[in-house]
Amino acid sequence: MSGARKSLGNFFTLVVMFPLSITVNILVARILGPANKGLYAFMVLLGESMLPIFFLGFGVGVVYLLGSERFKGRDVIFSSLVIGFASGLLVALLLAFLWSKQWLGKTASALPAEFMLPVLCTLPLSGVFSISKQVLKGQSRFGLLNVLTLANGVFNVLLLVVLVLLTGLALQGAVIAIVLQKVLTACVVVYLLLRYNRFRWRLHLPFIRASYTYGLKAWLGNMATRSNERMDQLILSFFVGPVWLGYYSVAFSLVRLMGFFPQAVSPVLFNMVAKARDVTRSVVLMARVHRVLLLLVGVMALTLALTGQWIIPLLYGRAYEAAYTPMLILLPGMFVYMASRRVVNKFLSASGFPEMSSKVEGVGALTGIAGYALFIPFWGILGAALASTLAYGVSTWVAHRYLRSLLPGDEHLPLFSLSKEDLQWAVRTVQAGLRRRTP
Repeated sequence: MSGARKSLGNFFTLVVMFPLSITVNILVARILGPANKGLYAFMVLLGESMLPIFFLGFGVGVVYLLGSERFKGRDVIFSSLVIGFASGLLVALLLAFLWSKQWLGKTASALPAEFMLPVLCTLPLSGVFSISKQVLKGQSRFGLLNVLTLANGVFNVLLLVVLVLLTGLALQGAVIAIVLQKVLTACVVVYLLLRYNRFRWRLHLPFIRASYTYGLKAWLGNMATRSNERMDQLILSFFVGPVWLGYYSVAFSLVRLMGFFPQAVSPVLFNMVAKARDVTRSVVLMARVHRVLLLLVGVMALTLALTGQWIIPLLYGRAYEAAYTPMLILLPGMFVYMASRRVVNKFLSASGFPEMSSKVEGVGALTGIAGYALFIPFWGILGAALASTLAYGVSTWVAHRYLRSLLPGDEHLPLFSLSKEDLQWAVRTVQAGLRRRTP
């Protein structure tokens, strides 16, 4: 399957799920209100933010080792699933201990046990789901990955509709939806892996060692990536109550819409670069993708900036009007992250320089954490947004410095000069992918 077709598969999956998930999440936010929306966002955030840290880069190693064909999927899938489950269990136990001591901050202290504990029990299943996606990425099975992503999104939408919108269970229904979604997606992913892989039911210790060896180089960067994306909300939850976290989660959800196109392209770009034998071609491809994404993501950013003041109260209700200002502050940082840093870092990692990618993300994380510590206590959600944008900007600058260091001294890489040929290439790529998808 060509890179264009794989990207289009990702794209069409997102086309299906984005409107559905956005619509349902808007309705859920309106029903829950800012306070319960903040609690719901915190519970969803737990697994997404903590699991990658405790993987120690294992998932990155899985993608690289399978993508570069150093190991076969049938030999390593069982080992990957075991590591995913064990990592999730470790995170669940740690978070349960911290929560019991009331060391997770103001928002967590507002969560009763009947809500918190069921969510923690699903974290091992989250670990299985997360590592399974890495296996499918490494195998370039983007069709199955799209099925899995679609199933996960459909489960989320249907469960929220039934348990929150139709039953009126509010936050209790949202918690039940989280638990059932994790169980169902874990069942689907195990079925898919069993259906399309005759894997061996034994631990493959050389693969585990190799994954950690490679992944640890990128672990700091992977951890820092999650920190850059989620640490603002985690630290914010320590200092403020769930109402303010609810405002900020809405602002963050809106600016994350700019990831629509990068999410479709970046996994495929990683594998194409990892397998490439011609460095020049991979550099040219990366630069062209970078230029096109600057335009696409830029249009989305400008649209949000100009219309957000009316969109937020119209969609979410006047109770969320306070989300507009942090959204504006977040926009520049999320733009440079989605349109530029994400592409450059994927290229660095796939080209065999995960340590560079790690340093980029590390700089961003340190900048962000310092900013959160300085700004949040004084300015709350505005301080969190400002620190995030600062972190994205600084780390993007560092990423471009590393990229230039890999090029010959007299070589100029046109990352920003979008041309008519780039747009024609994008159109041809989409058309070619559509023709291949047509029976």
